[in-house]
Amino acid sequence: MPEKELRFPALFGEEWWTVDLDRAGPSGREAAEAARAAFDRLGVPRAELRPCEDEARDGTDLGRCFKVYLPPPIGRFGMVFLPEVVEKKIVLRYLAFGVRHHPKGSHAESVYRIAHRRLNG
Repeated sequence: MPEKELRFPALFGEEWWTVDLDRAGPSGREAAEAARAAFDRLGVPRAELRPCEDEARDGTDLGRCFKVYLPPPIGRFGMVFLPEVVEKKIVLRYLAFGVRHHPKGSHAESVYRIAHRRLNG
């Protein structure tokens, strides 16, 4: 019998979620809504979580966080989560959704910059 896939519950704050969806275009909104529906129902698969960097090239510090690429496995969009312990269980608190990397010269914030600002002020 196959081993059950390890998943973590995700907690979404509606304020940040709404802001991020309002900023997303149609393809981003579709990717975000599909991912959230799956994460709300089943949790975030451990296999899709990737650690964020302490000191990334773009100046962000998300070393305590994890990211998922949407759509998996290496989609254009991403979500960033902060792990927390709630009632002795690890949960993933939603920090941001958005485009992972914008073209050179773009002044739009990446999902990593948004998460960094929300986490570090």
